[in-house]
Amino acid sequence: MKYILHNLHMIRARFRSNGWVLAELFVVFLVMWYLCDSLGCLKYTFYRPLGMDISHVYQLSTIEGGESRDTTLTTVDKYFNLLEKLQALPEVECAALSYFSLPMSGQNSYSMLAANDSVGLNVRNLFVTADYCRVFRMMEDERHPFAGLPTDGYHVMLTKRAYELFKEHVPGFSLDTKLYDGRDTSEVFTQCGVIGPIRTYRYGSDARSVFHRIDRAFSNENFDNNWAQLTFRLKPSADTPDFRARFNREIASRLDVDNVFVADAVPYTTQQHLFEVMNGDVDRVNTQTLVAFFLLVNVFLGLIGTFWYRTRRRRSEIGLRMSMGSSRSNIFCLLMGEGLLLLTMAALPAMFVCYAVAIAEPSVGHTALISTWPVEWSGVRFLLGCVGAWLLMALMVVVGIWFPARRAMKIQPADALHEE
Repeated sequence: MKYILHNLHMIRARFRSNGWVLAELFVVFLVMWYLCDSLGCLKYTFYRPLGMDISHVYQLSTIEGGESRDTTLTTVDKYFNLLEKLQALPEVECAALSYFSLPMSGQNSYSMLAANDSVGLNVRNLFVTADYCRVFRMMEDERHPFAGLPTDGYHVMLTKRAYELFKEHVPGFSLDTKLYDGRDTSEVFTQCGVIGPIRTYRYGSDARSVFHRIDRAFSNENFDNNWAQLTFRLKPSADTPDFRARFNREIASRLDVDNVFVADAVPYTTQQHLFEVMNGDVDRVNTQTLVAFFLLVNVFLGLIGTFWYRTRRRRSEIGLRMSMGSSRSNIFCLLMGEGLLLLTMAALPAMFVCYAVAIAEPSVGHTALISTWPVEWSGVRFLLGCVGAWLLMALMVVVGIWFPARRAMKIQPADALHEE
């Protein structure tokens, strides 16, 4: 406590020179908070579990061409026959067929799902076969497995995020609550369980989706001429580095059905990377990282230089204090305490400015400055950004004081008195 009071007196005595330092620290804190907030959110989202596992997962690439040799087969029949052949392969653990429902594919089908007249939710429709959740290793309710869902189109499963949003806005919402099509309230959906939480890609938030289980009959009725998506999970022992080449050379031709031909089996990790590049996430993150690194280097050098210069100018004062009986450790603690106290004094008002910028504007979450993507705004997020900014700046202050202070304390008291 005595160090704090003494440092406050020292800061007050040098208020004119310290005022410029406080102003610099104030501005730098605003910049550092923004960097910590934005980069922290990106890293948190990137490393947060997806709720699914795409290792050993492949997507079939198919081609339709030429005259059909069997006119009794519909397009749906051809794809389901291909699915059955795929499931019979000894290397395949499980396989699934879907329509505009794969993660990281860019193909989506959205609709409004309502719990009552006033509460509706825009959700992504996933039309998939029974083993879809097994292929991507999604979390299922053991009491209500997705494979047991009826295939009439009116029995559904919500993802955890969609279920929580309904529960948040509809009092008494539960699995027994009926859901309605937002455009046609005569269509009633029965909930049969909850899946997830899942995120469709690494830079996305928790998905708000509704799962519909489909079979051959349902697909023939609703997706007659649509291009189906086929995915499969390979057994780990079979997923060798040369599997893709071996698949194209030995297996693909055996899976052809009529005029539907298998062209390739693409690892889903490749699909993930392509989607992130096409979606602009890779460029956005790389650009933001480079800008942050550039600002961080400049701030680091500037702040260290400021405190290095201040400490070197006080060489005579340090020697004088030593000649008056102060120990090196006491002087070192005094200088460090003064620097960190200046930082704290600048950080407190800067925190109010940061908070005001984040919540005062009605457009929060829709600007490039304070975006709620990919992490929603909260007090915890704000405080973590402030703590991160303070710690980084404290490190810079310590480095800026440490080395010149150590060198200055090597001065002999007699030399310091002579200089004075």
